[in-house]
Amino acid sequence: MRRTRSGGVRLAVVVFALAGLPAPAANADPGAATGSISYRSKAGAIVVRPKYAYLVKGPDTVTGNVVRRIVLSATDLAPTLKSCTTMMCGDGDMGEGLTIDLDAGARINYWFVADGQRVQYSGTAEPSSLQLSTDTGQRVAGAWHLDARRAGGPEVQVEFDAALLKVFTKAHY
Repeated sequence: MRRTRSGGVRLAVVVFALAGLPAPAANADPGAATGSISYRSKAGAIVVRPKYAYLVKGPDTVTGNVVRRIVLSATDLAPTLKSCTTMMCGDGDMGEGLTIDLDAGARINYWFVADGQRVQYSGTAEPSSLQLSTDTGQRVAGAWHLDARRAGGPEVQVEFDAALLKVFTKAHY
């Protein structure tokens, strides 16, 4: 009898399900992100490869409603996010990456940043573009495949596993 890797994955999912635990994302370790975000700027092509994934919760700057934000960054922002006192604080220290706001409305809000924040793009996307294998208040894992190039935005092909890092009570100072 020949064994395949998919059998092992299925077994792991069954074990996690029986234990009442969420199954891990297919290709991302906890706190990790893989893949790429491509963007065509006036100066040329930019590719950001996020390595870190975080989940934070707090009030949206515009509405005040509590949202879950996935932060995908090329650099380790955990110390900064942990020391921040407002939801908006962490945005200022991300030089390359992407934030994805969940629970903000009928569409997914996102913000892409590159080249030390000299390049930025924000937009919305259909929720169906985000495939989550885990979606709880404590952890979000899955994949996002978005092609917003026709609107001047990025092409996103990422996988992530983000555990809750911090809950904020204030949107901004």
